[in-house]
Amino acid sequence: FLLLAQGHGCQDFEGLCCMNLSNHSESVHRSISTLKQ
Repeated sequence: FLLLAQGHGCQDFEGLCCMNLSNHSESVHRSISTLKQ
């Protein structure tokens, strides 16, 4: 999740990035927000 949050994951893991963003975008954003807090 850290890689995706930083924007590095999409280029290295396009498949995972697309699936995560499409299916779990809300969950990912919530996790990132929680980590930042």
